[in-house]
Amino acid sequence: MAGDIYKELSKRLMFENSSILPQIWQRVANETQAQIIAYLPANAQQIAQKFNMSVEEASRTLEELFKRGAAFKKAKPEGAEYRPPKHIVQFHDATLLWKDAPEDFKRLWVQFMDTEYPPLLEVVTKAGIPSFMRVIPINKTLQPESEVLVYEDAYKIIEDAKEIAVVDCVCRLSHGNCTKPLNVCIQINNGAAYTLERGTGRKINKEEAIKILQESEEAGLVHMTENKGFGNAICNCCSCCCEMLRFAGNKATRGVVAKSRFTAYVDSNLCSSCGLCISVCPVHAVTIADTAIIDADMCIGCGLCSSHCPVQAIHLKETRPKGHIPV
Repeated sequence: MAGDIYKELSKRLMFENSSILPQIWQRVANETQAQIIAYLPANAQQIAQKFNMSVEEASRTLEELFKRGAAFKKAKPEGAEYRPPKHIVQFHDATLLWKDAPEDFKRLWVQFMDTEYPPLLEVVTKAGIPSFMRVIPINKTLQPESEVLVYEDAYKIIEDAKEIAVVDCVCRLSHGNCTKPLNVCIQINNGAAYTLERGTGRKINKEEAIKILQESEEAGLVHMTENKGFGNAICNCCSCCCEMLRFAGNKATRGVVAKSRFTAYVDSNLCSSCGLCISVCPVHAVTIADTAIIDADMCIGCGLCSSHCPVQAIHLKETRPKGHIPV
């Protein structure tokens, strides 16, 4: 049956019982294209032989799937090799930047992320599976004596980047729950090369990237990257749309995001109890009594409360070892 291949592709992304993901796959690929995705990894010659088509037709099909975000390619001596999405987040982010997506495509993704995606995050949290993404603290909010690793300093990552691009935030693009900056998802090196080849982003220089970081901080967005030493992107996330951050404030699903190595603390002698920190905290870790109080268990160490504090009463202190961040 035609629907079986879409269920199979959904199963490979850990959503065997999804009723929505097969519909998304149907928009991305016809039945033959879906069979090709299921056969990957392969190059055009291998696809041509397997599916009884010319190499030219196989190449066009693979390239179209690449443009749609349903296949990813890597240069090899014998020709480009294409592979399927590794996980649901990669599939989500790539396909939502597909320029010719059907009219109902975003709606299906929103429906999926709001209903069928959260149970996976509960499993991740309960089982202690490594988080998908991690927080990058705002550097200027750290104590002077803090030791900051190269890959937990967004500005240093930009400084060391060989190629940079920017794309729209796919979460705000699809959910549209706020009016915070949209064109702020920074792609680094391999990530930049990928999005430029697909035509889904634009090349920027380091000065533009730094400006995006600064504007994101001012807008109350959290810097995040893949949960390993050197990621391919710096996302600037809000707590109302983000596929990760909006679940980080819930104890049942917060395992999806790894905290930074830092935790916010309040200097009670300086705190004016203005409450601004409450409004900017993305995980509701702040309350006000006589002064602001930080729930260290909930705090993700992003530094937004510190950067927005009008009396500089909040700073980040190093509370976790270097090994907290996988390399």
